[in-house]
Amino acid sequence: MREIVQAGYNADDYEKAFRADPILQPMEMEFLDLLIKGFPMRARILDLGSGTGLPYDKYLAGKGFRVTGVDFCAKHLALARKNVPQAEYIQADFSKVDFSPKLFDAITAFYAIFHLPRGEHSAIFAKMHGWLKPGGRILVTLGTSDTECDEEAGWLGAPMMWSSYLPEEYLRILERTGFSVRKSGYEGAPGDEEHHFWLLAEKQ
Repeated sequence: MREIVQAGYNADDYEKAFRADPILQPMEMEFLDLLIKGFPMRARILDLGSGTGLPYDKYLAGKGFRVTGVDFCAKHLALARKNVPQAEYIQADFSKVDFSPKLFDAITAFYAIFHLPRGEHSAIFAKMHGWLKPGGRILVTLGTSDTECDEEAGWLGAPMMWSSYLPEEYLRILERTGFSVRKSGYEGAPGDEEHHFWLLAEKQ
C-alpha cells in the first residue's frame, strides 16, 4: 500500500487538482485557529504527510510557529521547501519516524492517515500522544467509510489506495489513547468526491 501511495503522489498532479489555491476555506481556518488558540509564539507543530506545504504549513508558519513537516513524496517536499522556506521538512514515512517525547505543542495530519492500513491507525495516534506536550492538540482529517482497502487505478492519472474506519471508531480509538475530542465535523457530504471527518483533540 505504501509503495502504491508514494508512487502515485510522485506521478500524479495532486498540486494542480487540490493545492492550486493556497487560501484556506472557512472550515479549515476555524479548525486551525482552534488548534493554535492560546499557543505561545514559536510553539512547535508537526505536520504528518505534509505534502506541498500549502495551505496549512504556510498558514501556521506565517503565524510564527515552528513547523516540521514529514512526507515521503520527494516531489511534494521539493515544492514544500519552496512554498514554506521557514519550515523544516523531513523525507520519511511518517508512520516510521520517531521524535523525543513531549516535543510538540500540536500535531496535524491532513488527508494522510487514511493512506496507511487502518490496522496501523491506533499505533499512529499512540505515537502522536507520546510526542505531544501535556495539553497538546492534534488536528486530523480521516476517512468516513468502513474500508479495509480501497484502490483506484486512475486517481489523478495514477493508482492510489485508502483505508479507514467509520468516524465512530476513530472517536473510540482516540478516547482509548488518551485524547479528549474538542471539535469534530464533516467536510462535504456522503456521496461527494471529498467527504472527510475533521477531528480536533487534546492530550489528557
